[in-house]
Amino acid sequence: MTEVLASSERRVVRPRPRMGLAELMREDIVSGALPAGSRLKTIELSKRYGVSTNPVREALHQLSGEGFVVLSRNRSAQVRSLDESFVRNIFDIRTLIEPYLIRVFVEQAHEDDLERARAVQLRLEQSQGDQVEWDSLDEEFHGIMYKRHFNGEARAIRQRHGEVVRALARRYPISSARRAAVLKDHWDIIEAVAAHDADSAARIVERHARGAERHLLLRMQEGR
Repeated sequence: MTEVLASSERRVVRPRPRMGLAELMREDIVSGALPAGSRLKTIELSKRYGVSTNPVREALHQLSGEGFVVLSRNRSAQVRSLDESFVRNIFDIRTLIEPYLIRVFVEQAHEDDLERARAVQLRLEQSQGDQVEWDSLDEEFHGIMYKRHFNGEARAIRQRHGEVVRALARRYPISSARRAAVLKDHWDIIEAVAAHDADSAARIVERHARGAERHLLLRMQEGR
């Protein structure tokens, strides 16, 4: 994921061409390379990643919005602890937002939306276990249902929280049992949308989010 260049004084980590600085820093936070509670100094980060200070500041603001970094009034930055309480808070919000988003999709969905969702679902079923590919397809599936919603703030919150969950999932990979549960939930969502049953779709989406929460917390506990 990174190219590490050795020098006489320090190791400089340069982003690969297809990986942005914020994404690389996010991965380093989740992996522990940038430990929880550590102070993030702009100049040191610019040297670490081999970039100027402006991209570092932009990345810190993005990571602050996603919840990975805490910015104080004196412009200092600190890595946030990605603990179980943090994960629970994220999913408490997701279980409020996602049922709200899916209800509108049920009202607006066309057959071509459902066909796209089914096609992505079939690709998920054929996924060979690569976590990054799985996460990408899973987000594509849900994006079909949420991206046209009129409430941009709700979509933005869900997107930020999704970045956190996907980053943690790469550290605590999804189990085969959870994959099977996700696939079943997806088919149940498609069926509820096709039946124009907003109440059922909302219940399934909430169940889906809570299942993801339980699984991630269990994997975090196992990884201690």
